[in-house]
Amino acid sequence: MNWFAEQRQEWIGEMLRIYGFINRFHVSRKFGISNAQAALDFKAFHESNPEAMKYDARKKIYFASDAPKALIDKL
Repeated sequence: MNWFAEQRQEWIGEMLRIYGFINRFHVSRKFGISNAQAALDFKAFHESNPEAMKYDARKKIYFASDAPKALIDKL
């Protein structure tokens, strides 16, 4: 994994810890990458941290596994 990919991985983890959720748009806007690359970054993050996040297909967001249900319901 190159330095840029590592930075994106760290940022995804940080956003999950701080806000409890994140989506591809956040990553693509922050780093100027395509949605497809952001999806690959989430896949890599999930493979490295399988218990850290879950995906809500209806809302199209990744949320921290330990995020309060009330937060996810409000999104």
